[in-house]
Amino acid sequence: MKTICVTGGNGLLGVKLLAEASGKYALVSVDLQKGPLFEFEQMEYVQGDIAQSEEISDIISGIRPDCVINTAAFTYVDRCESEKDSAWKVNVEGAMNVAQACRSLNIKMIHLSSDYVFDGENGPYDEESKPRPISYYGLTKWESEKEVAKILDDFIIARTTVLYGYFPGIRPNFVTWMIDQLRNGKSVSIVNDQFGTPTLADDLASALLILFEKDKRGVFNTVGNELISRLEFAKKIASIFDLDSNLINETTSERLQQPALRPLKGGLKIDKIKRETGFMFSSVSEGLETIKGQMAKKDSFYKK
Repeated sequence: MKTICVTGGNGLLGVKLLAEASGKYALVSVDLQKGPLFEFEQMEYVQGDIAQSEEISDIISGIRPDCVINTAAFTYVDRCESEKDSAWKVNVEGAMNVAQACRSLNIKMIHLSSDYVFDGENGPYDEESKPRPISYYGLTKWESEKEVAKILDDFIIARTTVLYGYFPGIRPNFVTWMIDQLRNGKSVSIVNDQFGTPTLADDLASALLILFEKDKRGVFNTVGNELISRLEFAKKIASIFDLDSNLINETTSERLQQPALRPLKGGLKIDKIKRETGFMFSSVSEGLETIKGQMAKKDSFYKK
């Protein structure tokens, strides 16, 4: 049985990967916390920090997995503007540390990146589009891509965006935050001029495992198949979860004044992954219906 190591195993994508791979692979989850969020079949948990080069090197050399999927990242986009050292250490140096450990043992690495590597002037983008980040978070992800490609031959850069999903105990994402706000009668201001391709975490986990199994290499866009504004996304959440859409106030990026600039016309094209793997990502409505079903089942939805 092959072994997959997931860094950031207690995050949304990490736990979805572990759930999807459970029973098919031996698993090692690596994260900063003392213990795992959930115990999956044939899973070992190791406390570790990708930003510590010797530590992550020792962990990977001790495991000798067939693939390391690096989901660990500093993903607080606005905080990246004020905590640049931390963002760089995790997103760039951390990715380099994992890549160097993989190189020494001829291990495949799948590294997660973002459509924030683009400026959002002409999206959605394909894999050949030229990156031009406009935020520090985007810069760190672009630099991490370049470093991984420089260090390794056997790698996949998986770009994604607006990742959403449900798992008990996971920190809020856009969808779960919206549901919580509206259920509690709180009004929210959502921008109408930021467009992206929201990605169900369950789909992304499945796509990454397929890319590994098919032994693909290079850059792949791994996102949902629908380009939509944040405002329309919010309205679909309200509709599918039977919440009050009147609590959603329309605004613009200029009025909202977020610390980090966002790509306005962002999102990614997925022709390449569809052509090379046949994998089909969910539409926004399909993804939200999936989450609705998972929430109705509460803690039992991930059991096979």
